[in-house]
Amino acid sequence: MFHDAIVIELGAGVGLPGLAAASVGARKVYLCDRAEHEDVLALIQSNISLNNHHDVCEVRPLTWGCIDTKLLAWTVKPDVILGSDLFYRTADFEPLLATLTALFEKNPQAVFVTVYEERSARRTLDPLLELWNMRAESVAFEGCDEQSNLFLYHIYSRAVHKS
Repeated sequence: MFHDAIVIELGAGVGLPGLAAASVGARKVYLCDRAEHEDVLALIQSNISLNNHHDVCEVRPLTWGCIDTKLLAWTVKPDVILGSDLFYRTADFEPLLATLTALFEKNPQAVFVTVYEERSARRTLDPLLELWNMRAESVAFEGCDEQSNLFLYHIYSRAVHKS
């Protein structure tokens, strides 16, 4: 999945998933976090340096839901989009899905790989995925199941990936 892929990590924090993708052969990895989190962006840059991934990894500010001219002008066509524990605050769900939609428009074949923790039966992604023309496939993975309330998902744009 990651060999020779162009990868974007959203909400990168320390950048672990993106750095792991670089370590297993991604061609280019963009580690993104909110523009206002300058300290987080600096930490990501430091972690890139510590892992000697200067040639593969790049830090980019990206605030979810801010589909501005910078994002629209971005020529990056991701193959894989990563997100670790992004669906935490309900208020962030739609801005995140809006950002995914903009990235899927750059490459409708892309896949968003994320782990979702079901924190409440009243809070589910399904209606929002339908609204944003996306679909999710649950992926079997040790430690991710109904008993743990953790689910590994591949999320796709319905524009290309029909159910």
